[in-house]
Amino acid sequence: MIDGNMIRHLWTHKTQDHPWLSDEELVIDRAEGVWVWTQTGKKLLDGFAGLAVVNVGHGRREIAEAIAEQTVKLAYYPTTRQFSNRPAAELAAKLASLTPGDLTYTMFAVSGSEANERSMQIARHYWLRKGRPNKHKVIALQGGYHGATAGTFAVCGLPHMVEPYAPLHVPGFAKVAPPHPFRDRGLGTDEEMVQRRAADLREAILREGPETVSAVILEPILSSGGIIVPPLGWLRAVRAICDELEVLMIADEVITGFGRTGRWFAVEHEGVVPDLMSVAKGITSGYVPLSASIARRHLADAFPDDSTQENVHPNTYAAHPVACAAGLANLRIMEQDHLVENAAAMGTRLLGGLRAAVGKRAIVGDVRGRGLRPRARRQARWRPRPQGVGPRRDRLRARQRAAPGPAAVHHRRRDRSARARRRREHRGAGAGDREVSGGSRH
Repeated sequence: MIDGNMIRHLWTHKTQDHPWLSDEELVIDRAEGVWVWTQTGKKLLDGFAGLAVVNVGHGRREIAEAIAEQTVKLAYYPTTRQFSNRPAAELAAKLASLTPGDLTYTMFAVSGSEANERSMQIARHYWLRKGRPNKHKVIALQGGYHGATAGTFAVCGLPHMVEPYAPLHVPGFAKVAPPHPFRDRGLGTDEEMVQRRAADLREAILREGPETVSAVILEPILSSGGIIVPPLGWLRAVRAICDELEVLMIADEVITGFGRTGRWFAVEHEGVVPDLMSVAKGITSGYVPLSASIARRHLADAFPDDSTQENVHPNTYAAHPVACAAGLANLRIMEQDHLVENAAAMGTRLLGGLRAAVGKRAIVGDVRGRGLRPRARRQARWRPRPQGVGPRRDRLRARQRAAPGPAAVHHRRRDRSARARRRREHRGAGAGDREVSGGSRH
């Protein structure tokens, strides 16, 4: 059993301390399906799938066996200088068959943060190849999260996370508000809200200068910013603005990709094909870290096949053969078990259940979602109803208004008498009930 002294060597021990559970109680020892067990034997439902990672569930032996087999065959070899390996090539081809449109060129990495870094780097090198070196800025959304590296913090829309690194950021990485269905619609429609926020995005690009803006990066559903589910039509509006102003569109599908919204990728709900798409998490269900930036054909065509000059520099573990073998096994499970279709069906059931259970409560302002990415949003300024406020008081006032003067006094006296009589009758019945029940216990 791991004790607290060992855990203290982990840097994460220095952050986000649990308010009442000890470090020893938070050691996860094993997992199976949707369940995890702590080292003390406590069984927990993994309702968040790790960090929206374990799409196929814990303990899938097929993935473990694929990892073991590939480890024995080829555990590692770098993919610099055009070296490759069989699992990496097979997985890239498989992704090309799953991604929308002509997103068919994959650069593998390790984490979601790095995938977004690679997407921004590919965009930068693309504009250099096109002879437009001033295009370097990236526009992002307020509340958006794209990773924890210096580069991705520059496009992070969560101020409390970005502040320590602000001096490192390049000027001009502007943020615009996303279409927030609950807080932003007002008395208008979803379509009007989308048009308003799209106009804000267009204005931000024009303000920075389209000749300096490389890309717009966004999550189809904002996650860390509070599960903000923009109305359908938002991604199409962004795509149209990017096309008009010659700016690349980067879809961050690190969380929403691989079935979580009931489609393989969330952009498919609107039939949109981004120029670059960042993926991670569900690509291997977390069995081995792996991520990727997937580019459209017109970006890849800007770089000749026989080029001897490196553009985006791959890291040491890019296209790791064991990770790619895990990814292939993971995608086979998703297809064989029809997990994407199941996410769509269960998402409909979950959203309907949430709306029925809490949708009409005063404290709940909005319930919406796509697939298994739902959200019930609490009213920010909700307060309990004060005593004496409600339909009963309204009925009494209406009755008093209908019978003014002495009659109103008569009505109030009669109401008080009737209430007093009912209280006496209730107390009498209650006493009898208590006697009977008390006798039965003995």
